[in-house]
Amino acid sequence: MTSQPITTRITAVENVAEQICAYTLEATDGRELPPFSAGAHIDLLLDNDLVRQYSLCSSPAESQHYRVAVLHEPEGRGGSDYIHKQLKLGDELDIHAPRNHFQLDMAGENYLLLAGGIGITPIMLMALQLQQAGKPFRLHYLCRTPEQAAFRQWLEDTFGTSVEFHYSYGDAAKRLDLFGLFAVQTQATQVYTCGSESLLQAILNAAETLPLIDVSFERFSAAPVAEGMVRQAFEIEIASSGEKLQVSGEQSILEVLQGAGHQIETMCKEGLCGSCEVNLLAGEADHRDSVLNDAEKAEQSVLMVCCSRAISPSLKLDL
Repeated sequence: MTSQPITTRITAVENVAEQICAYTLEATDGRELPPFSAGAHIDLLLDNDLVRQYSLCSSPAESQHYRVAVLHEPEGRGGSDYIHKQLKLGDELDIHAPRNHFQLDMAGENYLLLAGGIGITPIMLMALQLQQAGKPFRLHYLCRTPEQAAFRQWLEDTFGTSVEFHYSYGDAAKRLDLFGLFAVQTQATQVYTCGSESLLQAILNAAETLPLIDVSFERFSAAPVAEGMVRQAFEIEIASSGEKLQVSGEQSILEVLQGAGHQIETMCKEGLCGSCEVNLLAGEADHRDSVLNDAEKAEQSVLMVCCSRAISPSLKLDL
């Protein structure tokens, strides 16, 4: 079932870095907005049926408004170009309530936060939450130039010596030594990161042989599909009715379910937003999303029907 959109109005537009604007949204009827926690994102429902997800970067303590920051990517898929060129102060914009698949685990004792470019938006709120809880952390912000570092002054004022900026200026030799950073950690360390796919892979590679380092991440785009990955046919069963449907190698579970008349909420259709999550009652799924972590995938209790497939001959879904 699709959630009811919330109609908001843009009450502030601010340039926070080169090619990055922050938009403040308030409900048009003046009501409080649904609560959220660090790592949450909202869907922006744009014209021409465009739906884009952006991490919230306003304080969760503020209930009257949300804030998102958008990097202008003219050669992207059209969402950021529309936002930067078409949306202005006073415009109305429909959104969906926040969802969070990038929760901060507060049980740790040592934290490293790594943000690449616009990936600072969820990470800055994690830093704020850790600071307020008195947890030790270090925030590393990786950008090409100081002009591209969003919220730079706020980060300096808020976190002082707990934040460090790394500017490469396009020179690979000036990039942060990730392995060196991880290797000097003397206790179990939780790493939270958001940034480009290349940054994520570099972080995962650096942490691979270091058992003290536990990496949690959020992607900008869908996880790359391994070359030659097979798309076999399989069956899905609807638990409530016993209905059985065939999913061919050319179809997604989502397409088959919608074709059979089932109403499934979906926003990104890339395994990024988590809106199409369905409980898995039986069978083994081939998880191809960027929402669940490895432990959650191993549980085989939910799947994202827009991109996941089956390892077993059939899957039983809680619909």
